[in-house]
Amino acid sequence: MIDLAEIQKEIVENKKRRGFNSSDVGKEIILLTEELGELAASYRDQDDSEIKDAIGDMIVYLLGLCEITNTNSEELIRNIVEKNKTRNHRSGM
Repeated sequence: MIDLAEIQKEIVENKKRRGFNSSDVGKEIILLTEELGELAASYRDQDDSEIKDAIGDMIVYLLGLCEITNTNSEELIRNIVEKNKTRNHRSGM
């Protein structure tokens, strides 16, 4: 099992060490959105390797955002998964 809290810290420490953004939430959201675009392009091109890379990059950005916003990602995920068990979703597909 992985420790998401530790990974969150590691992600932000790596950003700091390499001189990347580690505090501007808006900038991280923009970068995350760019990764979503890369994921869509990879899917369109049917490039499995690039799809996986883009998903991984998005996960890293999201965990970094959790650390920057002082959010416990594990607790957040568990709460959302539990909520989704009883939530009424409209299927658009």
